[in-house]
Amino acid sequence: MTLHTCLVFFLLIHGSLCLSRPQCYTCDQTSCKCSKQNLEKVPVTPLKLVTELDLSFNMLTTIGKNDFSAHASLISLLMNNNQINTIEEQAFAELTNLEKLDLSFNRLETLSPGWFEKLYSLQHLNLLGNKYKTLGQGGLFQPLKRLRILYFGGPDFLYVRNVDFSGLSHLEEVIIDGVNLKGYAGGSLKQTGPIERVTLNLGLFLTHGQIMNDLKFDHLEEAVFKNVDVPDYWNFPVLTFLAPVLMVVRRLSVVNSKLFVIPCISSVLFSHLEYLDLSENYIPDLALSKMLCDGRGALINLRTFKISWNSLRVINSRIFTRLKKLEHLDMSGNAFHSMPETCYWPPSLQVLNLSSSLLTKVTACLPQSLRILDLSDNALIIFNISLPFLKELYISGNKLRSLPDGGFYPGLAMLSIQNNDMQTFSRNILNAYSNLTSLEASTNTYICSCDFVAFMKSEVVHHQVSIRDEFKSYICDSPDGERGRSVGDVSLSVFECHTALAFSLLCLFILGVILLIVGLCHKFNVLWYLKMTWTWLRAKRKPKLKKGELEFDAFVSYSEMDSGWVEAHLVPELEQVEPRLRLCLHKRDFLPGGWIVDNIMDAIERSHRTLFVLSQHFVRSEWCKYELDYTHFRMFNHNDDSVVLILLEPIDKDSIPKKFCKLRKVMNSKTYLEWPDDDTQIPRFWQSLRKATLRPGMDNSNV
Repeated sequence: MTLHTCLVFFLLIHGSLCLSRPQCYTCDQTSCKCSKQNLEKVPVTPLKLVTELDLSFNMLTTIGKNDFSAHASLISLLMNNNQINTIEEQAFAELTNLEKLDLSFNRLETLSPGWFEKLYSLQHLNLLGNKYKTLGQGGLFQPLKRLRILYFGGPDFLYVRNVDFSGLSHLEEVIIDGVNLKGYAGGSLKQTGPIERVTLNLGLFLTHGQIMNDLKFDHLEEAVFKNVDVPDYWNFPVLTFLAPVLMVVRRLSVVNSKLFVIPCISSVLFSHLEYLDLSENYIPDLALSKMLCDGRGALINLRTFKISWNSLRVINSRIFTRLKKLEHLDMSGNAFHSMPETCYWPPSLQVLNLSSSLLTKVTACLPQSLRILDLSDNALIIFNISLPFLKELYISGNKLRSLPDGGFYPGLAMLSIQNNDMQTFSRNILNAYSNLTSLEASTNTYICSCDFVAFMKSEVVHHQVSIRDEFKSYICDSPDGERGRSVGDVSLSVFECHTALAFSLLCLFILGVILLIVGLCHKFNVLWYLKMTWTWLRAKRKPKLKKGELEFDAFVSYSEMDSGWVEAHLVPELEQVEPRLRLCLHKRDFLPGGWIVDNIMDAIERSHRTLFVLSQHFVRSEWCKYELDYTHFRMFNHNDDSVVLILLEPIDKDSIPKKFCKLRKVMNSKTYLEWPDDDTQIPRFWQSLRKATLRPGMDNSNV
């Protein structure tokens, strides 16, 4: 087989292996964060040079010897919170530059020295939370000459032996989780040399003592004791056990250890202690007062004191007054139902935590020197206490309905007011906070008004205040249509945001539509057609009169302005000359008190002819137009020849409404009688008018 063939075969095999492994593309420069991706195998990364690889919180079960062959440059490798139960002997052989390895919270039942043979640079190793009972067969950490931080143990860890820590001489920090530890071989930890920080989670009180006897106290800086199972008869002399530690360490924590009584710490031997954490015990008010010697204690250098989640019921500031350097006091999680009106605190106090303490009201008891105050998870309804030097305020989880008055906190930079009963806030409200740069105010019952939604969506408010929570955390309680939705998803309509303006515009729009309809109706004579349709329908319902039943020879339609000519000329010529005609005149023959429209309809229906005395006055007369309208319908309906037109003066045909198409047609097809300007032609005019007006069969010999 040639060299070229071998090379091709190798590349094919390598490619198939790569394809069988998952890919991880969440990389940035030299770091790949592949956490929480449900990976079942170590993935392939696109980077040639990876120094940090995070595979935590996946589904890894087995680590093979070739999984990290392409990652020899790794400095940090995190594989915690997987399901790893098998690691091949040479799995980490290529990682000679690795400084941090986290295998915590997996399912390793045994630990092998072969894993660490080539990890010459390893400084931080975390093996907590696995299923092993011992630290291997011995010499597990022998190759790790540079190891400085070691975490080991868990619920299944049972025994510590003399051979477990051989080779470790530079440890600075140790965490031992031995809550179920059954045996500790005295002298085991002596091999490690001085340790600066130690955390012991051990159930047996005597085991603590054995381990502490093996530690070099002259270098111990921090000691943490968790879950110390102290019997009642040990409670009083517990200080005897802690005394060697108190004389050396600067930071001491005794957490969740069921302490009831601690004697007065008055010796100057303990004056160097700077940090003391006694959280999650059962210490009552009297025990705390005795421990601090009723305010005369010797912890003159104590800067941080945590006494949270104990059995305190009274805020007794006097016991802290001699702690001249106290800066941070945590009294959260106690049963403080009330706060004294006045208190006496050391002037150095800057951080005070009274969260989760059942307080319903705050008073002037709060020290004016505070920079950070935490009153979260109480039952406060209002909070307005002047604290001029306050920088951070945490009042989440109360019953506040509004932001505190910013004028009381001129230097406040950070405000957390989540999960209260607040309904709104705005740019104007925040103006009082002249130095505020960060605000947390989610999970309140917000009224999502237009101003509030617009304000929130601006992201950055006055003086560059940053809204730190995501929009999805700001939930609307009203209006009803937006209840339960996040502010970022709310989109209110213009009508909701500008009701008055929108209503005005809507009214203007409706008015405009009405005016447009009226204009169109006027332009296209819609009202005329409707009116005449109604008139025609009424007329259709009335029985048609026979010609023998007609009462008048002619109905005369004229303008009131032409009544002089009608009365002086027309009436005498037609009614007083044989054969006499009977005319219907509205002044004389209309029924008094009757509706004029009914009178007009009846007059036209009971007349053989209709005489229209046309003039400019006639064209402008509303009632004359109505009479024309009805006659137009009558002509259209009966198709008769009952109209006689008399022109008193020349009239342009265009002045007659165009809608009377039938009447226009009649005027175009018939000769109308014009009142002559020449007096000699007047007799002929009357002769023609009488002839046109006479009924058929009447004696017209005199015409």
